[in-house]
Amino acid sequence: MPFDRTFFFNQVRPMFGGRLTQGQVDGMSAIVDEWEQRLPDGDPRWLAYMLATTFHETARQMTPVKEAYWLSEGWRRRNLRYYPYYGRGYVQLTWRDNYRRAGDHVGDNLVDHPDLALRPDYAAATMFAGMGEGWFRADSRGRHKLSRYFGHNVNDPVGARAIINGYEPGIAEAIARYHARFLGALRLVVPVRGGLEAAFAPELVQAIGTRSALPTAAAHYDGDSEFTEAPRAPVFPVGGLDSDLAQPDPILQMTAEIVTGFVSNNKLDPSKISELIADVYFALSNSDDLSRRRQLAEPDAEYLEGSEEAEPRAA
Repeated sequence: MPFDRTFFFNQVRPMFGGRLTQGQVDGMSAIVDEWEQRLPDGDPRWLAYMLATTFHETARQMTPVKEAYWLSEGWRRRNLRYYPYYGRGYVQLTWRDNYRRAGDHVGDNLVDHPDLALRPDYAAATMFAGMGEGWFRADSRGRHKLSRYFGHNVNDPVGARAIINGYEPGIAEAIARYHARFLGALRLVVPVRGGLEAAFAPELVQAIGTRSALPTAAAHYDGDSEFTEAPRAPVFPVGGLDSDLAQPDPILQMTAEIVTGFVSNNKLDPSKISELIADVYFALSNSDDLSRRRQLAEPDAEYLEGSEEAEPRAA
């Protein structure tokens, strides 16, 4: 099911200071394209976390970048011991073995031509596989991958930073906030039986309207004008996680209930509902005991999967 690209870009624009460059639009489009091609019915929290990770790793550029992109190639050659297999892409692919693995995944020779990792489609495919399968890091409990932090019985956008670089105080929480904003823009999915009305009061269903399915082609943005379609309030389609689940994820369900009650009893600009969803979702996600998350910072045989040396990956 394709996402409403116009709604998405209108909702995330404030995260970028109110303006989006064509490069940012193209970069995010490549990520969403990959999602719609490979995981159209997947958990949208995964996509939101990959977008949030990209937001952090690329310093909001949302395009594949080189490690220490602000420095010269000569600096990288002199200072990075894994040269030329330094970080490239949305999530900074590093080490020769990971370039080989990514090349096998996309069907091209990234070992001999490492700059191919900067192609948006290759970078998106690498991020999806790397974060989905746990290429980058692992510990005694297994691989750090998206399903370990987002599933029917788990919702841990702070702990998910372990997928890329381990728990980093402040950074992990910031990425979790980005995740909440992207998730609101993607329209939160609540896996319940019975359709939209089963999860939301009729007043909210009426307030937010119905979802439209737009083409998957990348949007065009000229840098001066806004996207043509006015932003509409977010809809929460059913089925993106697992429409057969009798019991929805409690965080998602509580978010639905809180937003339903608020919108049903208060006047709210429809364009602000996405932000409300993000704020409620983030607050609930971080309300439990943080001690479990802090355990991620403990040394526990964490390593770069498939790399020649055991070393945490730099952001």
